[in-house]
Amino acid sequence: MAQFLTYDEERSRAFLSVAGVRLLRVDDSDYESALTDVLGADTAEKARIVAEPPADDAAAAMGMGAWHVNGGDEFETVVDGRGIVEFMTDKGPVAVLLEAGDVMAVERAEHRYRPLTAQAWVLRFVGDDLAAVDTGRTSGPWPIP
Repeated sequence: MAQFLTYDEERSRAFLSVAGVRLLRVDDSDYESALTDVLGADTAEKARIVAEPPADDAAAAMGMGAWHVNGGDEFETVVDGRGIVEFMTDKGPVAVLLEAGDVMAVERAEHRYRPLTAQAWVLRFVGDDLAAVDTGRTSGPWPIP
């Protein structure tokens, strides 16, 4: 289950909701409705990836580790491993530790990601490519779970 690192669960979920982020589990009763709400009719799996932990803090601030917004909405499922996703909200960054069975539904919200272990994901998203765009936001230190 997602572990909220910045604020308690209730506040984190409220801040994330305003930013366009929902966190759920694969066994939640509203999983299917959330999937179609975010992706529409095209809910097909687009890819499976394994994200490896970065070698150092400099590497952790590049690529997915840099603040970015993807070109379309996404519905991503963690298969195994652990990683931190930090989402930008109107209250500042909200960090979440995600593990196997966690799902993040992101509707064009600014975020950055750092795997802590090799972390496998099932990727579902709108369009043919996530088309990530770096926002240029300066990355601060990563939260420690």
